[in-house]
Amino acid sequence: MLRSFRSVFKSNRTPMAAVMIIVLLGMVAYLAPTGGAISADTVAARVYGKEILMREVSEHMQELFQRYGKQASPEALRPFIQSQAMRDLVNQKLMEELAERHHVVVTDEEVGARLRAFLRQYPVFLDAKGNLKSNADMKEVFQNTGFNPAMQERAIRSELLRTKLIQQAAVQVPLDELWLAQENRLKNEKVAFQQVSLPVDTATVADPGDVPLEAFYKTSGERFLSTPRRVIQYVAVDRAAFGKDLQPDEAALKAAYQARKSDYSEFKARHILFKAEGETQIQEATAKAQLLRERLVKGQDFAKAAEELSEDPSAKGNGGDLGWFNASKMVKPFSDAAATLKVGEISQPVRTTFGIHLIKLEGRREKTYEEAKATLAPEIADSRFTTKAQERLEQIRKRANGGDLAAAAKSLGSPAQLSLPFTNDGTAQIDGLPELSQISNEVFRMKVGEVSKPTPFPQHHLLFRVQEELPEAVPPFKEIRTKVLAAYRLEEARKQAVAKAQQALKGGLAAVGPVTDQAAAPLAAQKELVAQPAIRKALLDTAVGQTTPILWTQDGKLWVARIGSREPAPALSFEARRTLIQETQTAEAQKLLSAELQSLDQQGRLRPGLSSFWGHLSGIYINPDAVKATGDE
Repeated sequence: MLRSFRSVFKSNRTPMAAVMIIVLLGMVAYLAPTGGAISADTVAARVYGKEILMREVSEHMQELFQRYGKQASPEALRPFIQSQAMRDLVNQKLMEELAERHHVVVTDEEVGARLRAFLRQYPVFLDAKGNLKSNADMKEVFQNTGFNPAMQERAIRSELLRTKLIQQAAVQVPLDELWLAQENRLKNEKVAFQQVSLPVDTATVADPGDVPLEAFYKTSGERFLSTPRRVIQYVAVDRAAFGKDLQPDEAALKAAYQARKSDYSEFKARHILFKAEGETQIQEATAKAQLLRERLVKGQDFAKAAEELSEDPSAKGNGGDLGWFNASKMVKPFSDAAATLKVGEISQPVRTTFGIHLIKLEGRREKTYEEAKATLAPEIADSRFTTKAQERLEQIRKRANGGDLAAAAKSLGSPAQLSLPFTNDGTAQIDGLPELSQISNEVFRMKVGEVSKPTPFPQHHLLFRVQEELPEAVPPFKEIRTKVLAAYRLEEARKQAVAKAQQALKGGLAAVGPVTDQAAAPLAAQKELVAQPAIRKALLDTAVGQTTPILWTQDGKLWVARIGSREPAPALSFEARRTLIQETQTAEAQKLLSAELQSLDQQGRLRPGLSSFWGHLSGIYINPDAVKATGDE
């Protein structure tokens, strides 16, 4: 068969080449980042080849708005909601990918049964006989209540996948008798103890100088082994580079005031909201709002109507009062409508992303030029700085043409500098470059020799080029002296703290430091302590009346305890033993699942592009244009 294929290919090279080109172009078109206009079918993200569409992001954002809507205004919540929606959907796709790898399947029948059971909990979905209503009746209920069965179905499928993955992993947890006995003691043995927990002050340890530090550095072996480090060449443009050119004169201030006069107009209003999604609900909400408006115009109290009828949770208790606001604080259709009203006038129904509004304007005021001037001047200066800095850095980038930045930067009066080597562990610090932690991830995503785009920061704007990458190694002492000194101080401070505590213990626990009493209770209740293996072992193994070894907590505090009493755990019955086995295996399986998902996420974000010629994705791609569009809605 293979020979036949080869002979056909050889005898039809031109047609086959054309076919291969068409196939390749189709694959590239499918896998390439989405461009152009953003629509409901735009790919917002791909997670290991599984697409997340803008439609799904928008739907989940609406669901989250309903869930969190009582806590803050929609506009204040939007950045959090957008981020949470994308994170939830990515996690859902990661769960699906993990399920495929473990051959875990959730059938439509399982989802359907769980959905029907969920709906049966609510009388609104049931007929007179207690059965689920017909599909036609159910559709009407969905429209009236705003319930989205597709969202609930996705949530059920995701939860079933998670449950099955945990069940699959749980049966593979190798739980032996010693482990089971320890879990029984942790959950059922009651222990009373006194404890002391003391922070360590490294500031009391003086800098010993280079000679002792270098000796410590040399004897510390792999302690200072560094992951690959990178060096960047960077150009920072600050405000001093432009002098007085940033400050606006009186004419510029007045022109800006006139151009932005609408920003200085404020309105005081009340509103009534009828939530709606989709054209059918919009039409129904508009009809309700129109009928209500007719009664309000005739004299019905607007505030009272808002209390009784508005579907904005914040309207309850304040009559729909929005206080004073300007156009930028509200979505555009709302602010545009408010701007056209006279004081005391009630708007026609206004459609926004939240539904249908009726607005009553109660006041209007405007900042004078003199009032606005104080804030307008720094805003213009900031805007000019941003424009000029971005222009200069863009000129440097173009002149360098992907190469060394030094000559191009010098020609425009902004010298280029080289950083010290640094890692991507979030701890790197470079004098004069406080934003390093914010660009570190980007630096390590770029290729060596690649130049960034101009990046704005409050104090200066930055352009950088990845100069080189150094392999995993122990860096020279001079490069990491600060890190070596911190490690030296911590080690010396710990030695001093232990010696002092050991001496103090001769006078009793109280001589070490402030004592905290823990009443007799199962150790499992001390979650933070028993999560640390050494402390857990000490609390289990130390005899009554004895003091535990001096240990260290996860947050770096010295810890020691004296056991006051123990009440042994009762022997396990058959049922209690079975329950404990299930609980322990499930808890371990949950940890394993979380670790697998985290690993899958981390690996995927390192590979946001194509993984092979055949077009399979082994990474996580987030469409920045789609995300931005979601945030701008």
